[in-house]
Amino acid sequence: MDAHLETPEYLAKGTAPLSFDWVRQVHTLGPTGTNCERAALRWAARHCKNAEVFLHATMELAAEAVAKCRKSVLLSVVAYPHLHSIIYEHIGELKLMDVFIMNTDNMVLASSTGETPKVCATHPAPEKLIPASIERKFVTSNAQAAAVCAKGEADGCITTLCAANEFSLTILRKHGPVPMGFTIHGPLQATPASHPSFTSEFQNPNRREFHDTESL
Repeated sequence: MDAHLETPEYLAKGTAPLSFDWVRQVHTLGPTGTNCERAALRWAARHCKNAEVFLHATMELAAEAVAKCRKSVLLSVVAYPHLHSIIYEHIGELKLMDVFIMNTDNMVLASSTGETPKVCATHPAPEKLIPASIERKFVTSNAQAAAVCAKGEADGCITTLCAANEFSLTILRKHGPVPMGFTIHGPLQATPASHPSFTSEFQNPNRREFHDTESL
């Protein structure tokens, strides 16, 4: 399942879908292995093939980077707990430009020991997937949850199947992919011809290609 809201009821009569050829950077939540990275790579491949994806420790930091660069956009996710705060904090700089639906990776409950965990690392968004009896340890992303679990700072985590496999965690339960909304936020006035690229300001060690094999 993967749909853009480019239907007549969402577009003014006689208008064409917005072009994103001017975008050179897509900023989103890291580290490597997040659903946001996956969505950013897919969106960029479809709309701005010359853009690089940059990963940040929080979505707030990603938004700050986009606010400084007129050739960049923020990819966020509707389940991000403080997306509303990001929108209103940057209301004078950024606007909502696109919305699409994409399945997340398979969301899983994983363990470093193979046993039911006592403390489970999780981003605040999917924490309801954890049984109520298990203590939560909140972290900044699904991928970070797997890393924290692998380090022994928690004995379990809610994470993506990709991240769980990367850290060799034991899968206790698969919740399956979740149809999820992702949002694109960009400058109030996108005028690429008159603004220089700021690519040199950002280091991007986590860029990687994404080849989707699912039928979404």
